[in-house]
Amino acid sequence: MKVEIREFQLGMYMTNCYLVWNENKEGYLFDCGGEGIRPIVDFVSKNGIQMKGVVLTHGHYDHIGGLNKVKEAFPEVIVYVGEEEKEFLTDHNLSLSEMIDRSKFKYLSEVKLLNEGDNIGGFTVMSTPGHTGGSKCFYNKDSNILISGDTLFKRSFGRYDLVTGSEKALFRSLKRLCDELPPNTIVYSGHSSETTIGEEKEFLKMQGYID
Repeated sequence: MKVEIREFQLGMYMTNCYLVWNENKEGYLFDCGGEGIRPIVDFVSKNGIQMKGVVLTHGHYDHIGGLNKVKEAFPEVIVYVGEEEKEFLTDHNLSLSEMIDRSKFKYLSEVKLLNEGDNIGGFTVMSTPGHTGGSKCFYNKDSNILISGDTLFKRSFGRYDLVTGSEKALFRSLKRLCDELPPNTIVYSGHSSETTIGEEKEFLKMQGYID
């Protein structure tokens, strides 16, 4: 099913968070990096979107910091996170919340766990470890878009020197995305402007990161 997408920048790192909805007005928020969610709440109300869930690309604080506020605003939403990242939501050493803003963030409501090949909101889950051990990307074939979190940026990629990160795993994940997805796939990342798989494949090859 095709979807529409709207970007909101949240938190001190201005993390790109994406509200996605289908023709039935069912909405999913991909990542929520800060508590200033009023623009999202207003947009949802104005456009008659029924919020179904919050989908997390990974568990770093700059992508999960607004979860409690979203749950307050939309009590019915379900939070989805990669199975490997579940502990990030309650362990500030994993989420880096203390390092980022001296807080000990915890999200204590229920979550549903995602694994490779699952489908959520019209997106297929792709396991892309490297930035973190459980990083996920989300691909919608009908709309030809990928939500990549901090795995792939425009002319760059996520760091791999943080807890559970892996250089080898990240470059395997980048190669997988470039090999498996159409070149004209539009990539929406966590911290840069949109790009395409084809552009990034060319860049990564030119720099020698993938073959």
